[in-house]
Amino acid sequence: MQEERTLSTRQPVDLTNYVSNTDKNVYTIFNLPEEVIAVIFAYVSRSPKSFRENLRTLLEKEEILAQPGNQLLLSDTARRFHERWVVGYGHSSVAEHAVAHVGIEKISRLASAELELANRFNSFTEYSQRYQRPQRGDFYIPVELERHPQLRDAYIRFQHEAYDAYETLLAHLIPYLRNKFPRRENETEKAYDTRIEKLAFEDARYVLTLATLTNLGMTGNGRALRDTLVVLLASPYPECVRLAKEMEEEISKVIPTLLRHVEASRHLQQCFRQFHQDAAPDAGREASCGQPPAEADSACEPNARPPRIQMADYETVLNQLCAGWLFSYRHLDYEESQQLAKQMSVTQKEEMLRTALVTLGPYDNPHPVFDQVRLKLFLTVSEANWHQLLRHNRRTAFIFQPPSPHGGITVPPHIQEAGLTTVLLQVTEKAARLYRQIAAYAPTAAPYCVTNAHRRQIVADLSLWELYHLINLRTSQEAQWDIRGTFEHIHRQLAQTHPVIAEFAKRRP
Repeated sequence: MQEERTLSTRQPVDLTNYVSNTDKNVYTIFNLPEEVIAVIFAYVSRSPKSFRENLRTLLEKEEILAQPGNQLLLSDTARRFHERWVVGYGHSSVAEHAVAHVGIEKISRLASAELELANRFNSFTEYSQRYQRPQRGDFYIPVELERHPQLRDAYIRFQHEAYDAYETLLAHLIPYLRNKFPRRENETEKAYDTRIEKLAFEDARYVLTLATLTNLGMTGNGRALRDTLVVLLASPYPECVRLAKEMEEEISKVIPTLLRHVEASRHLQQCFRQFHQDAAPDAGREASCGQPPAEADSACEPNARPPRIQMADYETVLNQLCAGWLFSYRHLDYEESQQLAKQMSVTQKEEMLRTALVTLGPYDNPHPVFDQVRLKLFLTVSEANWHQLLRHNRRTAFIFQPPSPHGGITVPPHIQEAGLTTVLLQVTEKAARLYRQIAAYAPTAAPYCVTNAHRRQIVADLSLWELYHLINLRTSQEAQWDIRGTFEHIHRQLAQTHPVIAEFAKRRP
């Protein structure tokens, strides 16, 4: 080690190995461990020097030690800095500058949803059942069932039966879809096969369960990752607890100091123990759907509720938006801006809104004043729909019921049109029966029987800014039919109560 330090001090520091330029005010930093970058950024709050100067100082003082293979490791001095400012003083903002990219494979769809909901500041890309065909046998077996071998065997048989139904649906949907959607002009046979196969995947997957394995890529900063692990460690699902421990072990190899003192949230654990009800539904909420309704895009009863928006009345929202714009662009107190907005007629406020939004392009986000308007969405959606909604979440806070067969199912229109509804119903009804059997002995294992077709209730708290994002994205032609239907309904409801606001929410073709 002494020899390495001597060699290091004799060599001049070449910052071009670590920064994209040495003479401009904007530059990127690379070839450094994530925690070192966090140290450099943290120093700027206590030092008048630039990031490049602080980096040179760190290198010259050998607070970062050069190792064989040109690998840099965090030294004891840098570790002590983190212990002082991040751990000791609680300056967790330092941790936001250290980022880890994590590959996570072969976890259940149930666990992937829990992970994606654990913190809104992480980014995810997940295996898509809309574009890929899961393999037979790729499903998670809850460890809780080890103590109940008969239930475990029944669970495994059911997972294979669900996959049998998946293959049956694919085998019948593909010729049906080829007949319904002929090959387009200039479309190659390969492209046509891929398009039809994708449509079949999209609907057949509704019989697959939350036990089906998935892969995802995850990126997060140190603070978000730490908070994610705290939530997962408190999860009632053993799979999620195990996942959190595996993630902590691997992320600690990249940002070790920033993940110290990660413990399960006792508050979340206590909430689950006090309030969770895992009993089977009573007779009045029997999960069997019976025959589906006539509408192709509706759900089996019971408890199929249309989406609902809860937002301030139209003029109140107009007042809030107009006051925000006046405040943002004129030298007025906010109270003065509010008073001016209230004095305007509804027509004047609508004209102001149109003038402001007419230049909003298909991929633009609205003015930040839209973040000041809060609203709630009350949704009862399929698991397939829910997983899409949460995966692309940006600013929405969700509360949600656990997965169960109690809320009815969604029948994909093509399955109904092709006369295949019975195949879906057989799986979802068997899932409901097995759910109740397992829930009596291993409550946290039962949700893995829930299918993508089953519905759950969700309450989303979000801003008008985020609602614009969701309507614009999820009503586009590329959006999957289930989530597109949800936000088409929301958009129609918005148009009835807040017409000019709805007028500019949907912009993509």
